[in-house]
Amino acid sequence: MKNINLITVMMLLSLALSHSASARDFREINRIAVAPKGAATGVLATPISPVDYTTIEKAVRTIVDSWNGPNLARYLDKNFQDKTLLLTVIQRSVPMDAKLRLIAVHGISTLEEKVMNNPVSNARERQRVVIATVDLQLEFNDPFKGMIKLPHSSQFYLQVVESE
Repeated sequence: MKNINLITVMMLLSLALSHSASARDFREINRIAVAPKGAATGVLATPISPVDYTTIEKAVRTIVDSWNGPNLARYLDKNFQDKTLLLTVIQRSVPMDAKLRLIAVHGISTLEEKVMNNPVSNARERQRVVIATVDLQLEFNDPFKGMIKLPHSSQFYLQVVESE
């Protein structure tokens, strides 16, 4: 009886060790190849520097003011997803007397920075992609409920281009 228990224990132990050994082969770490920073032609690698708060706040205020008028399309990038849909929805669904008000700009971070030569003027430009968290409030007058205020927090991605 002792031999059977010993054989059973030895078999279970050998099974556990064999599964453990095969699991170790599964955990190989392979590096993912990526292009080095600044690998694009004409780009010089430089440390990322923050953009001045007043520059970002002024840009966000300009965009918010353009939302309250007819010029919002001017400030949206050509690659902005569903640009025409956004403009159509604002025109059709937002009450005519609605105003978008800027409450606060915070959480500003520079995500990407490149120093390049402008192909037209050949001047050096610093291009930065910046993200900012923006607190907004949509305000309009409802004939049945009175003044409606809808607060909202959003993230703005801004491209800041400065000539050097």
